[in-house]
Amino acid sequence: MNKFTLMLNNLLGKQSIMDVNYKGLSFKLDIKTKREIKRAKEIFHEESLLEKLFENMQEGDLVYDVGANIGVISTLLAKQKNRSNIRIISFEPEPRNFSQLKKNIALNGLEDKVIPHQMALGKEKGSIALFIRGSEGEGRHSIVASKGSTGTIDVEVDTCSAFAEKSGMVPDLIKIDVEGAEGHVLAGMEDLIKAHKKPRAIFLEIHSKGDEDKMPDGGAIDDWLKSLGYELRWEQKRRSGSNRQYSLT
Repeated sequence: MNKFTLMLNNLLGKQSIMDVNYKGLSFKLDIKTKREIKRAKEIFHEESLLEKLFENMQEGDLVYDVGANIGVISTLLAKQKNRSNIRIISFEPEPRNFSQLKKNIALNGLEDKVIPHQMALGKEKGSIALFIRGSEGEGRHSIVASKGSTGTIDVEVDTCSAFAEKSGMVPDLIKIDVEGAEGHVLAGMEDLIKAHKKPRAIFLEIHSKGDEDKMPDGGAIDDWLKSLGYELRWEQKRRSGSNRQYSLT
């Protein structure tokens, strides 16, 4: 799939399906925009993060993918050949990305393994303004970072703790990529961590925008997680921040 094929299919009203292969894991994506093609190709830049996720997943795990976008990482986690009993809960508040997320789950026959929810996770329940940038596949929408946005929409937000208690789906692992709002998601997890001693590992993409590695009260994310029994096990520096793995000690 390339941008010229996509443009032609869009003109003809045809569906565009992109075949992706990541280290032997094959999947398909429904593509509407050039940004989605780029999103699929960028997965190879996330190899270190993916390998850490794969290493830490165990048979029977429940994984929260917070900021799932169009579902590339959710799909890869669900399609691991050596762990068949994995479930993924995918959270994506932006409506166009959420529509593509649902299509990609169905396209790969993963309806029984990946459960999508159109909402954000944050420090309290309610609704919140999501700053919008770009079209389908764009990953820079944020509830805290407004730079470059073209407008806002109101989206549903719940806390991770409340969602887990209501649904009965307590996560073993969490991956969080929410464009500077990482501390807000973590703040909504405190009751969950204290009650269940889960998740055993948290994977964060820390951004140099929004709250910039801070909790909503201004304290450092690292200090907050350490106070709850987590330690930093892995960190990969990025141009716009870093990827981190925190695990319970």
